[in-house]
Amino acid sequence: MNLEPATFTPIGVVHCDFGEPADPKTMRNALCTLEIDEKYQGALVGLEKFRNIFVIYHIHRALGYDLQVHPMGDESIPKRGLFATRTPRRPNPIGLTVVEILNIEGNKITVTGLDALDESPILDIKPYEEHFDSPKGVEAEKNPDYRPSEG
Repeated sequence: MNLEPATFTPIGVVHCDFGEPADPKTMRNALCTLEIDEKYQGALVGLEKFRNIFVIYHIHRALGYDLQVHPMGDESIPKRGLFATRTPRRPNPIGLTVVEILNIEGNKITVTGLDALDESPILDIKPYEEHFDSPKGVEAEKNPDYRPSEG
């Protein structure tokens, strides 16, 4: 298999109170601001119609990886392959989290639910849409006559 490397340019940066990893529940319940580069502000039009979005970000502080890890670092849980966990230590340290939008003002999106660290580069954001992103939606899409509702 011949795989070509991929290069990404961040579209923004995360601002939050966590410069170091902390309790995941504490992090996910805190407020964060996604500051999107102003040149992409026009790409935010219509985002206010959605309650949830995916934030795809670079886990910029991750150091290497192991093929098998204890989920959540809990050694009482048997090791699994890293692709069967949400460990931040990955071959391509890319984070993906569904967050709730609380406010959009200009190029800044206030969210809750994010588990990224402060200054994490944002690679992309996408709306969470049940008809694409949930098992229920995947099942509905098997019907050729199915049409999702708008926003």
